[in-house]
Amino acid sequence: MRVLWLAHRDPENPRAGGAEKPIHEVGRRLASRGHEVVLVTAGWRGSRPRTVLDGIEVRRYPGNLGVHLALPPALMREEFDAAICDLGHAVPWPSAPLLMRGRCAVFFRHLHARTLWGQVNPVLAAALSIVERAYPLIYRNEPFVTESRSSRDDLIRLGVDPRRIILVPPGVDHDLFRPGPKTPFPSIVYFGGMRRYKRPRDALLAFALVRREIPDARLYVVGEGPELPGLRELAEGLGIGGSAEFTGRLDYGELAGLVSSAWLNVHTSVAEGWGYSITEAAAAGTPTVAYDVPGVSDAVEEGRNGIRVRDGDVMALAEAALRILRDPDEWWRSSGEVAARYSWERTTDMWEGVLRHIHGR
Repeated sequence: MRVLWLAHRDPENPRAGGAEKPIHEVGRRLASRGHEVVLVTAGWRGSRPRTVLDGIEVRRYPGNLGVHLALPPALMREEFDAAICDLGHAVPWPSAPLLMRGRCAVFFRHLHARTLWGQVNPVLAAALSIVERAYPLIYRNEPFVTESRSSRDDLIRLGVDPRRIILVPPGVDHDLFRPGPKTPFPSIVYFGGMRRYKRPRDALLAFALVRREIPDARLYVVGEGPELPGLRELAEGLGIGGSAEFTGRLDYGELAGLVSSAWLNVHTSVAEGWGYSITEAAAAGTPTVAYDVPGVSDAVEEGRNGIRVRDGDVMALAEAALRILRDPDEWWRSSGEVAARYSWERTTDMWEGVLRHIHGR
């Protein structure tokens, strides 16, 4: 099949994050199976207009507006068997259903309305929230693919017919994230974007409470973003500056090694489509304590690969962390068992089935 993937960022974009992970993992596996995968996306200053990434042909156009303007002429010139309209950054692809004559699957991650406020201009946040409510009108007949039951429920609340929703859970790279030796001291890792909706401040606040009970515990904070300077100041103010290490952004090999060595992962986001870092940590034999919020509630199986607590309750987060840190061995084992059910090969199998179905419509 000739597959068109529409997304606003590609995996090489400097601002790429979790939303770009399935594009790369599924896209390159589809390409390795003999499918032609063309990723149409927005470029950035200095980016190459065209490149090939692990078998995926990447076409970049100037900015988000540029890629939307370029799409209709491109679809009129070329023939594709199926398209994926990726809503990873909220903005839909309204021309695709018409020009592809219904041969589209809509990849819905999560409701951005939960996470936009405080991240972007309030007017833009309000506009995007309205756009999200219009998804069922833009995509009247196309199937929606989503990763979690939480996101499926969001789609139903938006008015999407449940019969048009297909669950395709994400995978995990078991060659990269795998169990290894743990640190000789209790260690906690937080890895993700340093943005307000991720609430990394709560991870520091919970760790400060943990250190009252376990003074030799250490926290590794991995990632970059606008919240980082304030987090460093907060760590000093809480008196944990000597026990909290800010690593910045790590390459995947370094990250996987650090996650594997940690006793515990902490996740504090407002919401996720799934929570890839939770499954990656589990594959490395590291359980997670997290808030019980959409997407995260799907990734954390209570009592198996972690503990979920009431949203925003830092004290409960710290208590859950102490529970695991005081007796971690069984948690390390059962976390790996949970992660063993997920793989990018299985996810690609499911996506391939979806694409073959819409190609035959």
